[in-house]
This record gives sequence, structure tokens and C-alpha cells, in this order.
Amino acid sequence: MLGIPMAGWFCAGLTGLGLTLGFAPFHQPLAGWLALIPLAYYGQKTKPSIREALLLGWFAGATHFLTTFSWLITVTTAGWVLLCLYMAIYPALWFLLWVRFSGSDPERMSSAGNIWQVVLGASAWVLTEWLRGIVFSGFGWNGLGVSQGNLLLLAQIADLGGVSLVSWVVAFGGLTLTLTARRFELEIRGSQKWKPRWDFTAGVFVLGMTMVYGARTMLRPPPPGVHTLTYAAIQPAVPQDPWRSAKIEKVAGELVRWSEIVLVGNGPIDLLVWPESLAGTGWREEPAFQQAVQTARRLGARSLLTGSLDVRGAETFNSAVLFTGPEGKAPRVYDKTHLVIMGEYVPLVKIFPWMRQLVPPGGDLTAGSSARILELEPSGIRLAPLICFEDSVARGVRRSAQENPHLLVNLTNDAWFGSSSGAEQHLDNARFRAIETRLPLLRATNDGVTALISPRGVILSEVWDPELKSYREPGFILGELELSNSSSTFYTRWGDWTVGASMGLVLLGLIRLRNLV
Repeated sequence: MLGIPMAGWFCAGLTGLGLTLGFAPFHQPLAGWLALIPLAYYGQKTKPSIREALLLGWFAGATHFLTTFSWLITVTTAGWVLLCLYMAIYPALWFLLWVRFSGSDPERMSSAGNIWQVVLGASAWVLTEWLRGIVFSGFGWNGLGVSQGNLLLLAQIADLGGVSLVSWVVAFGGLTLTLTARRFELEIRGSQKWKPRWDFTAGVFVLGMTMVYGARTMLRPPPPGVHTLTYAAIQPAVPQDPWRSAKIEKVAGELVRWSEIVLVGNGPIDLLVWPESLAGTGWREEPAFQQAVQTARRLGARSLLTGSLDVRGAETFNSAVLFTGPEGKAPRVYDKTHLVIMGEYVPLVKIFPWMRQLVPPGGDLTAGSSARILELEPSGIRLAPLICFEDSVARGVRRSAQENPHLLVNLTNDAWFGSSSGAEQHLDNARFRAIETRLPLLRATNDGVTALISPRGVILSEVWDPELKSYREPGFILGELELSNSSSTFYTRWGDWTVGASMGLVLLGLIRLRNLV
């Protein structure tokens, strides 16, 4: 097909589907380590042309993204197809680089050469993954490292270099296995002599050091608490339609009903959290919503953090609004800074106006200008609010963490995704923000996974119906949390140095190739 052997298409499809198995709803961490092997092995063995490498890499990416992001169909089928076919460009670029780095003679391999090639291949993967997360504001969900979220020993290195460092280690391991298998084949055929496998030893060493760091982190006692916070997060499970939001009266009624259950039965609490805006109107214009806020505060919510649209003149913001301090005091507001592509804004819409029709109404929001910390009165506890997918965007959460909050709080509405894996994938990505910053993360969702995540990525509490085996039922989480003064992690201070190092290594590899030509 298209002049490429069917074996190539098969290997590309196998890699794409293998990557998908690493994420929800399958949750197979081992798949993350093995998925790159079929396509990488094919590229190492056959040395496809530039055209063939791009097509096969693109096919692998399209297979992966169309399957792992199939939940986007619940919002926009056309947007799902366009977005996934676009994102497949990045695995195509990775495979082209991998083929270029594989050397001019596929019949000769050495330990030093293999280690260098694997370092370049893992770095190229991290670089292309990073590009996917920033171009057109980016959609960086489900980086390779996210597949390791349930293997907490491996995930802990995210506080050193973010989830990108986890991706690098996983890619390094998979590509090491690829070249080890290829080298075995050559030695068995007699194409080269049997020699010590220092390349495989290097892969084992990287994995071992990663696990040692993770074990030490998990066993280390937590820092002493300086604040005690009583909290509750409400999951009202108001039915949503992407093209027609719920009525504000129904939203307000459900929020008040569940808040009353929490507050009357458990007494006053320091922080009550409602999810992201569930209706297509702003809180300033809706008396029913304002009345709901007043009711909850009078029932015992010393502070209330809620999501709402905020209309200011010609602009509309997706905001987190904190009501704290004496009744009647003006609330503190944070405006979402990272808008969702094909959801809250449409790229290139001025050039292609027809694209506006592919996404739900409301896709023309204004982005906030900067991260902001909201402070509770009178305790002085500092919250870093995150709205919708912002808890899946590492660089944005890092900016908030640099302001030394005590707690990350995410307000989201995953009801658009129905019973698909979208909400689970959202939670899996969010867990790494807690690990990267070593801050607890409290999530309040309308219909998703309302949960409390520890600074080590452990899910401490979540809304879950054991009888229905569903996280989509209405409910709440309630508890007491010991908060420590935050200290910047290596990642918080230095950011995506893994990406910078990967970029430098890839550039060095390309320069070396040019000099060899």
C-alpha cells in the first residue's frame, strides 16, 4: 500500500494500539514500555525512506490518537477526527528522526552506538511530545509517562523533570529492548560476533535508579503540617449537553441540595468546593446562583470556591470565584489562562470561519492573563485554582506552584464525556501535577472523578458508587487535610529542563549526521 510493505503498516498500527493500551480505560503500564518496539524495530531493520517514515509514523499516531481520544466523539465528531489527524504529525516526526539516527549500516551494531541511538530516540520522543503540548496552545494529554501513573515507584521522578522525564525513561527502556532484540537477531544469523551487552545494562541501570528514587520518596515521612483544613467537594452530576447547557435554576438547586447534606450533617467547614461552570451564563447576572452561594455560606461554608462564566463587557471568561471573609465582601476571581482547543477557542477561525460550526457554542472565550493565588480568610491558606483541563497542563500548574500555595484545587466539568474514558484520563493526567509540585490536589467535578490526591500521587478519597461501580453518581468527598508550607521541587524551580536537554541532544545528533554525510 502506497509502496510500503504491509509489514510496515502492521508494525505502525501495532505501535499505535499498544500506546492506547497504556491509558484509561485499559490502564496497562507495561504497554507503555513495549508499544514503541514494533515500529522502532521495523525502522531499525528496513531503513525506510523519508516519505515512508513519515507515512508510517503518521499512521501509528493516527491509530493511537483516534482510539485513545475516542471520547471526543461525545462532544464533536468532526473535531475529534481533525484534532487526532493533526496530532499524528508528531509521532511521524519522531519516527523520521529515529530512522535517521539508526545509522547507515543496519547490519552492524555496538553497545556504545546503541546507547547513543536510544538516548537520541528517547530525546526525540520527548521533544515531539512537548511540541504536541504547546503548538496552537497544545493538547498534551496522555504523554507516554502518564501510562505509568499506577506504578508510583516510577512516577516519583516527575518532581525532578516533570512527566516528560518519566516519558524519557519509558521510551529509553522500550527502545533499549528494541535494539537488544535486533542485535540478538544479527548475532544469531552470524552477521556479527557475540559481545557484552552494555547497552542492555544501561537500560537496566536507568530503570533501577528510577525505582530507587521512587522507593526513597515513598518511604520518606511527609513534612510537618502548619494548617488544618476541613474541606468538602460536591459532585452534583447535573446532566450536560455540549450544545445546550443545563438551566441555572436546576444547577443552583442541585448545588444547594448537596451542600445542605454536607453542612447540616457535619457542621461548618473551612472550604466548600463546587465544580466548573455548569450553565452557559455568568454568576453576576444570575440571582438564582447568587442565592445558592449565600445559602451555602449561611449553612456553614466559611469559604466557597465555585466555577462560573464571568461576563465583563464584550468578553467572557471561564472563572473560579472565591467567596470568603465577611458576607457581602467582593469575591476573589481567577480567570482560566489555558483555553481548550476546539472547545473554548477555535484556532485559525478568522481564516477558516466554517470551523466555528464544528464545536459547541461558547467556543470564543477570553483567556486570563496570569496565574493567581486565592487566599482563604482568616486562615491565610493559599489556593492555586485550576479550571477544566488546566490540571493536565504541567507548565501552567508549575507557574501557580511558584507562588507557594498550600493546595491545588481543580474545578472541572467532565459530564460532556458521558460513560467514556475521558474523565478517567483527565484524572490520570492530573495526578502528575501533584507529584511534580509535591502539593495536594483537590478536584471537584460535575460528573467525572471528584477526588483528593496526595503529593505523591496517591488517590486518598474519591466519589465512587461501589454498587453501580461508577464514579459518575452524585455525591461528595469530605475530610480534614494537614497542609504544609510548600517548598519548590526541582521541577518547580527548573521546569522542563528534560525538554531542553532532549532538544540539545537531538540537535547534536542531527549535526553529527550532517558531518557524516
